[in-house]
Amino acid sequence: MNEIIKKNGIKFGILLGLAGILSQLVIYLSGGTELIATVTGIVFWVIYLVIRIFQLIYTKKELNNTITFKEAFTTLFICILNGILISQLFTYLLMNHIDIEYGKNLNEFMITKQVEASKLLGAKSSDLKEIASMDNFSISNLLKGTAMSLIISSIMNLILAAIFKSKTNSPFNE
Repeated sequence: MNEIIKKNGIKFGILLGLAGILSQLVIYLSGGTELIATVTGIVFWVIYLVIRIFQLIYTKKELNNTITFKEAFTTLFICILNGILISQLFTYLLMNHIDIEYGKNLNEFMITKQVEASKLLGAKSSDLKEIASMDNFSISNLLKGTAMSLIISSIMNLILAAIFKSKTNSPFNE
């Protein structure tokens, strides 16, 4: 693997992880209201997108203004993998070790919202009982969230890689 691709993926992944931690801290320190969480989520989603765009511009410049689709996607994937893992590790520590009471309250709030949404979708009572007993901040559920975040972010990364790839005459890079 190209060292520039790896280096920039790690560097910008750390930035992404720090942005994720900052977004969680903003919500935590503001009392965690639903409105603040929504606004913070939107603002930080835009920040995540800007970081990845800047990463591609920076990486392409370091690669003499040529980057293949594969190189663009690879550096973005390394970035989101690092960013998500850093952010999820912080979430786990905050909710399960630093402020357990906050974690419990947030888990109860999330369960309430999940049950309400499931009822609207016509879920069976057995499904609602399973949702009600869930721990959103357990290692297994955080890993599921990490996998889902990787999938969703990878879709965005495929789009960004297609936009930023260098134009060449090769039929394999079009």
